[in-house]
Amino acid sequence: MTFSLAGKAALVTGGSSGIGRAIALRFREAGAQVLIVDRTPTADDFPFVRADVSDETEVANAFDEAVDRLGKLDIAVNNAGIQPLGVGFDSVTGDLLNRTFGVNVNGVAFGIKHAARVLTDGGRVLNTASFVGMIGTPGGAAYSTSKAAVIHLTRLGAIELAIRRITVNAISPGTIRTPAVTGIPDNPEIPFIEKRTPLGRLGEPEEVAALAQFLASDEAAYITGQNIAIDGGLTAGWTDYDLVLPANVREGKWIDEP
Repeated sequence: MTFSLAGKAALVTGGSSGIGRAIALRFREAGAQVLIVDRTPTADDFPFVRADVSDETEVANAFDEAVDRLGKLDIAVNNAGIQPLGVGFDSVTGDLLNRTFGVNVNGVAFGIKHAARVLTDGGRVLNTASFVGMIGTPGGAAYSTSKAAVIHLTRLGAIELAIRRITVNAISPGTIRTPAVTGIPDNPEIPFIEKRTPLGRLGEPEEVAALAQFLASDEAAYITGQNIAIDGGLTAGWTDYDLVLPANVREGKWIDEP
């Protein structure tokens, strides 16, 4: 099987729903044993450990539990996160910053630290970032900056763990059809993204999971320190740009033409 994970053991944080659940299911289909780390139990009959990833002790215990229950650990997916969108500098608070960075940044840092402690040589670390960590978006004072930090943590982890052939990569999804998006009544983000994304639609969790499977496979052994966007082309540029052209351009004249 191409991109097989047969014989591999994986830990997925935030694996009870959304992108994390899709990754866990995909990994299992590819032959891996998978343990879920989350605050909410999974409904998919995976081995499960309850943990808050902002607490290092709980993260460390979860990685130890994974090795105890699976016999080893080859793949760590640091996916758990919270998504306080729409918070600009006018309304951001210390409590919100601390909680967002505690989960989204500290959780990934602890995940890399304890993955390095227990992963087999030649293992894989995958971190879930976001397209908003790559481009500036209004209302992202907490969330966007936390995801930008995840991208840089990925680079640092790749450098430090390369000596053991452990690769560390980030995945930056665009707007994905998960409960966090579809569960909001009349969510204005959906038509906004559909209008401006080159491919004209939201992504599916299974599409993100397919990328994760490739990066976790033996075939991806020479890819490390990278952040790969899976966003329908959104970070390449918007297809809809509500700009009224100046009169000279509408008339086919450049600004320096008489």
